[in-house]
Amino acid sequence: MKDKVTRFLFSRLILSLSAGGIFALALSQYLQIPFAKVAAITAVLAMVALVFFALSLHPLTELFLNISTALKAGNRPSDLLLKELGELGNALATAWERWEKTFGELKGERVLLTAILERMAEAVIAADEHGNVLLINLAAAQMFRLPPDLSERRVTELELPFGLLELMQRAMRSQAPQFGEVQLLHPEERFLDAYATPLFADGKRIGVLLVARDLTELKRLERIRRDFVANVSHELRTPIATLRSLTEALLMGGKDDPEVRDQFLQAIADEAERMSKLLENLLELARLEAGRREWHWQRVSISDCVVKVVERFKTVAERKGLKVTVRAEPHLTVHTDPEALMQILSNLLDNAVKYTEQGEIAVIAEQVETANGYWVAIHVRDTGIGIPPEHLSRIFERFYRVDKARSRQQGGFGLGLSIAKHLAESLGGKITVQSEVGKGSIFTVWLPSSKLE
Repeated sequence: MKDKVTRFLFSRLILSLSAGGIFALALSQYLQIPFAKVAAITAVLAMVALVFFALSLHPLTELFLNISTALKAGNRPSDLLLKELGELGNALATAWERWEKTFGELKGERVLLTAILERMAEAVIAADEHGNVLLINLAAAQMFRLPPDLSERRVTELELPFGLLELMQRAMRSQAPQFGEVQLLHPEERFLDAYATPLFADGKRIGVLLVARDLTELKRLERIRRDFVANVSHELRTPIATLRSLTEALLMGGKDDPEVRDQFLQAIADEAERMSKLLENLLELARLEAGRREWHWQRVSISDCVVKVVERFKTVAERKGLKVTVRAEPHLTVHTDPEALMQILSNLLDNAVKYTEQGEIAVIAEQVETANGYWVAIHVRDTGIGIPPEHLSRIFERFYRVDKARSRQQGGFGLGLSIAKHLAESLGGKITVQSEVGKGSIFTVWLPSSKLE
């Protein structure tokens, strides 16, 4: 800035001397005075005028320098500086206010856009037309396990699934939106619904945008729904076919023989009861999963609940020659829903009686202190056939049966353990299992408790 002012003053000096010389020549000819005298006087006057001009320009130069320094630093020049410029200062102040307002609006929009992108569940990745990364939101970084610093990186360096890269390239080539579903196998199986579209500004293509949504949970639920429909259809098909054949036999003359008729009618009643139990289990499971079951919380005596449930199965167990024992710590109570607790124990004891041919079934209730506090543990132990290790992780799935033929023969649907698990979790607890083939199983119901005084 100072160099520009110096050059300005020097040019004015040359211009003044030149003009003075011309003026001196004309004046000397007009007044008939020697040119040298007139030129000397004119030069002196020009120099004096230029000095006064330079002195008057110096404060203005300093003023512009101060304003320039403030603008370079991104600061608004002070009102004192702008006032000295008069109208020009007012114009600068107005322009600054407009710029400040526009900048504030753009900054606010950027903050809002960033907040929206960071809160999105979908993964969002944007790249320019050369493949350089412009934007990656938090969901994308987590979904694809990307490093935190992605500045000056290319999309091809991000190790994205091939299907997604291909989708982005197709969108760039065709200049039209592209849709696709991508299956990932590593590190775990996942399904993504992806959408890629080219980005345009003023009619010119500037990049590509990718949006990906994780469909894994939806796929799992869809698979469960399909399996559920298939299993229900299968479970209903057998009793319905039995009912049809028995009814047809009665209509074809079986009703005329009292002994045959009574036998067939009892079989029809048994199948009807089986279907009724299936529907009850399905409705109970649906209520639990939808959170529509009614709960009645109260302080419950564990010993009372265990004894009541064991009494229901004692006759059936003794018929098979099984010994049933109960051992519960006295005064052991828990805040829970007694009906739900007894339903859990009923399902576990029902399985224990069905799959134990000899030996005993023991129900043991105790309080256990763990790293997570105090718990009531109710163990249902049998000496039955046991469960192979490869099935242990799936026995709580609905309709899952280790031995399908034996389970169907025993009248089971593969829903009892699933219902028990949902009930235990709804009560704030859980169910664990230990088993050894040929030696028996131990199912334990864990319910949160307080220290027994």
